[in-house]
Amino acid sequence: MKKQENEKVLLGRRIRALRNAKGWTQEKLGAASEISYKFIGEIERGLQNPSFETLVKIAAALKVALPELFRFEEETLDKRSIESRISQIVKNLSDEDIRQLHMVLSALYPIK
Repeated sequence: MKKQENEKVLLGRRIRALRNAKGWTQEKLGAASEISYKFIGEIERGLQNPSFETLVKIAAALKVALPELFRFEEETLDKRSIESRISQIVKNLSDEDIRQLHMVLSALYPIK
């Protein structure tokens, strides 16, 4: 895969992840950004190279800053890398922050 093609795929995956995090369909994102949902689908599959104006509309519709569309590391990290990053973050937290994080994680992912 050429580098430019890979970047288009990563951009598409990132937009899809942000859209899914909101629980939106491609149709809803298309309506919110005033872009054809079919074009949204092509962007998400890495088939289209969206213009700057299109990316601005998508970011605004998703209510994220434009640079957030280009945070590809979340889309490319494997489980071990993610666990390592989480460990690094936790290592630098205060005792109170660790307690709060534990409460949030326990609420989201109760031990069965």
